[in-house]
Amino acid sequence: MGSYEFNVVSETWGFEMIEHETEVTRPTWIEIDLKAIQYNAKLIMEHAGATRLIAVVKADAYGHGAVAVTQALYDIGIRDFAVATISEALTLRQARVHDDFNILLLGVQDVSQVKLMAENRLMPAAGTLDWMKQAVVSLPDNQILDVHLAVDTGMGRMGANSQADVAAMYAFIQESRKLRLNGVFTHFATADDDNEAYYRQQVTKFYQWVGGAGIPKNYWHLANSGSALWHHDEIDTHTIRVGSVLYGFNPGSPALDMPIKLKNVLSLKSRMGAVHQLQAGESVSYGATYTAEQAQWVATLPIGYADGYLRRMGGMKVLVAGKATQVIGRITMDQIVIALDKKYPIGTEVTLIGRDGDEEITVENFANYAETIPHEILTSFGVRLPRIYH
Repeated sequence: MGSYEFNVVSETWGFEMIEHETEVTRPTWIEIDLKAIQYNAKLIMEHAGATRLIAVVKADAYGHGAVAVTQALYDIGIRDFAVATISEALTLRQARVHDDFNILLLGVQDVSQVKLMAENRLMPAAGTLDWMKQAVVSLPDNQILDVHLAVDTGMGRMGANSQADVAAMYAFIQESRKLRLNGVFTHFATADDDNEAYYRQQVTKFYQWVGGAGIPKNYWHLANSGSALWHHDEIDTHTIRVGSVLYGFNPGSPALDMPIKLKNVLSLKSRMGAVHQLQAGESVSYGATYTAEQAQWVATLPIGYADGYLRRMGGMKVLVAGKATQVIGRITMDQIVIALDKKYPIGTEVTLIGRDGDEEITVENFANYAETIPHEILTSFGVRLPRIYH
């Protein structure tokens, strides 16, 4: 059935990227609007009154492509990025020609890897005094490891959980020749829902513990996407550390109105691979869960749950020629079937997430139908879906 060509962004990182056109042999793809990511970054900084943004690009930038997203944000002056793992960080280090950006490692890191972290100028989150003591022993005398002091004010995952712990860890860093403080942070559990009491409890602990330890505010980064959106006037937001808002979706409860209008970043599209007419009484897909009551046109699309189009998405809306129709029958590993209002040519474009004419399916719409959150949807889209940047 041929192949399809798309314009893609040209990159100037230290790796080979296709400059003009790429051929997609399986016509299902994701489009990423990098200018929208840049716009969202500037907008959230303005809204929060921030002068510094730590961009969270873990999990391949929430499925958008960490290298391309980091490049786009670097181009507008962002110099601080956060990932979850050492391998994610090394991907960015090895891709970048320029060498003047910081990488924070969120979460617990294996202390046996501190030499590798120091060599690549990675900044791990230090959560205990014992971890730092082991790190110092493992580091050669000529190496310095920059760390971010993690404070557990209520997330319950990692970090100092008392003022005494914070003070002891800060004192240890100040006295060490091998450790250097680059930041201190906490993570809010309920900044993006209506549990205000728990959120304020976390804020109070951070201010008491970190302020009481005498750590200067220029090291603080409290605000995640939720707090940068809805609590920016209540906490210090000189530095914000955000992920979700960069990618254009509401990070919290659908009941919370967005105070700013973010630009949508990601579209998911496919093309009809087969078009045929079902006769009355004929069924489609495994289990024969959908049976035509009368003659109707249907199309098969080359996407399935192996690509991240979840098995529970049967009945979900899709867009054809600016009109809404739906997925029928069970989602299979590699294909789905959609209902049509008439016969369409093979190769007709179908929008599964994104805008077509006056109709739109947002990531939030998709996630709500799947009874999950946008974060899970975006990070589930697999490598069989090429990312096309513009």
